[in-house]
Amino acid sequence: MGGRAFNLRAIPINIKRLPPVMYLELRDRCILILQAYYGNVGSPTEAPEKNDHGDIDVIVGNKLCEFSTMDLAQDLGAIDHVKNGHTTSFAIQLPEKANEFFQLDVQSCKQGLFKWEIIYNAYGDLWGIIGMFVARLGFTINDSGLHVRVAEIESTHPRDCLLQLTYRPREIMGFLGLDIDCYDLGFETLDEVYIWATASRFFRRDCFEKSKKKELVGKKAQRPMIENFIMEWLPKHLSIGVVEEDRQSQRERLIKEAVETFGKRTEYQQMVVNHKQRLMKDEMWRKIVKVLPLEGKDLGEAIKALKALLRWEDGRPVLCVEGIPDTRLPALDDDIVDSVVLPWVVTHWQDALNRKKA
Repeated sequence: MGGRAFNLRAIPINIKRLPPVMYLELRDRCILILQAYYGNVGSPTEAPEKNDHGDIDVIVGNKLCEFSTMDLAQDLGAIDHVKNGHTTSFAIQLPEKANEFFQLDVQSCKQGLFKWEIIYNAYGDLWGIIGMFVARLGFTINDSGLHVRVAEIESTHPRDCLLQLTYRPREIMGFLGLDIDCYDLGFETLDEVYIWATASRFFRRDCFEKSKKKELVGKKAQRPMIENFIMEWLPKHLSIGVVEEDRQSQRERLIKEAVETFGKRTEYQQMVVNHKQRLMKDEMWRKIVKVLPLEGKDLGEAIKALKALLRWEDGRPVLCVEGIPDTRLPALDDDIVDSVVLPWVVTHWQDALNRKKA
């Protein structure tokens, strides 16, 4: 949180930025304490060329015992803590400094994702930059790993379009065309970080140019490393990321390659089938709403009753007894909906409502 987690406290806490040597000493001390509580404890590598640090980030997983946040705060010597999602920030007094504190952010990782989350949060906004250009080609990188976005779903239900490919760091880097050995050696300058990222076979500079530049920087205005990459570094390296293949063709080619590489073709196809059925069902219910001679609350209650009780058996709609396992209403094509379902609904909606109220 950049050392700002306690800014809104009624009584301000004097959180100080940490010089590199002090940062390392305090980080290692905190890790040692946290290792008594968690089986997995690590701190993501910081971005190079930082003069100081606003906070200390530690990622944890695999609890070793039962404990409360207060137990942890007491062991860390924290005077205050605040929770935000999976991250708990602690305000801890600096050694031999009266009324001066540093911020420790302890982030609980998702089950089985410790190694990936350490890398995903390493080198500042490195993976934020990579995520921005792979996104233009139909992929998403987040704290759960690398995903492909199913195009057929993305346009109407973007929250449901992700298909996870892998959460294994070396598989992710390998597929993106990133030099794993170079990453293992580490980076000493931001220039090295940018060169490594833009060597990806996914990188194309047109993702960051013209109208997109202002939009992207606007979204990441609070991320100086991303702004530096887009506004300063890229304009000085004009030959990097020039790709002749049009973006749509590249997207289709890479997605096809991804689902084959990670053995996800069946899952991808099933997601498309499920989505088409979902759209058919949505359209069916829109038509049902239109044929019911009701409005407002009465219409809502009738639809609720039909959704709870309407089933499909032996090629026809029926009303079931609520709570008893049965054949749910499948996705039906327009002809069957128009010729069979809608006339049946017009005749039986009152029966459904009466059963629901009984």
